[in-house]
Amino acid sequence: MRINQTRRAAAVFFVFFSVLFLLWRGAARSADMEARKIVSLGPVITKMIYMLGAQDRLIANTVYCVAPEEAREKKKIGTVMQADIEKIISLAPDLVIASSLAREKQLDILRRHGVRAIRLQNPKGFSEICDMTARLGKIVGQTERAAEIIAGARRQVEAAIRRTRGLKKRTVFMQIGLKPLRAASKDAFIHDYIVLSSGVNIAENETSGVYSREKVLQEDPDVILIATMGTSKKAGEMEKKRWAAFSSLKAARNGEIHVLDPEIVCSPTPPIFAQGLEEIASLIHPGIGVFKKRPQAFGDGSP
Repeated sequence: MRINQTRRAAAVFFVFFSVLFLLWRGAARSADMEARKIVSLGPVITKMIYMLGAQDRLIANTVYCVAPEEAREKKKIGTVMQADIEKIISLAPDLVIASSLAREKQLDILRRHGVRAIRLQNPKGFSEICDMTARLGKIVGQTERAAEIIAGARRQVEAAIRRTRGLKKRTVFMQIGLKPLRAASKDAFIHDYIVLSSGVNIAENETSGVYSREKVLQEDPDVILIATMGTSKKAGEMEKKRWAAFSSLKAARNGEIHVLDPEIVCSPTPPIFAQGLEEIASLIHPGIGVFKKRPQAFGDGSP
């Protein structure tokens, strides 16, 4: 009697967890299944869709999605953090792809209206940028193209690493915000630009990302790089003048304060990351010379 009860309990247990597994596997598959009508809620997501040659599937994006140039012509559904939910629903997309800045409350409303919505977290390094590209490639039916792009970018990154390998490490401050002053910590993919270039990020352990001029003056880095997200290059040049006024800084005395293109540095696809790494490596170590100039593409995967 007890044996039969044990067998029945085991059978129920097996069926219960089998159903849970199938539900989980179905949810995982549906999250990344191929989509033909996509709304992008982030500039880097839009860039990657174009890079993968799937722009015909992109039906709308945000007002901040201005690269490549053709992305400006897509229907606009608000900003990264404040999307026009009614407009998105009216477009009847197969999928809404949001960045980590999107409001979860808005994504929940979309889901309640039957719209499939996923969130892509900010990548913490070059490897995660490649993972995001591979995932998007699957979603837009461009798995092979994504793999080619990733392979090409990895070859380019490895070549850049070889150019700086064995060189004396130089200290770097990477500024990514003005008010308040913000720095790239080790939890940001921008940190990879520094460490892969044989540099030392003086702000790597600053978990909040907020830094101060006093700390920079105290650390006295060899190089200061300015990539102010969401502002004009003119603002970056003004910030460069502020740093140059501190004659106690080595970077100021040696002319090693540089303004970077925020489009390249702050929201890269794998090929753009590789281009950015080449630029930054040559700024951190001027002795290696300038890398061969490449056209700023949105990802044809060429090494």
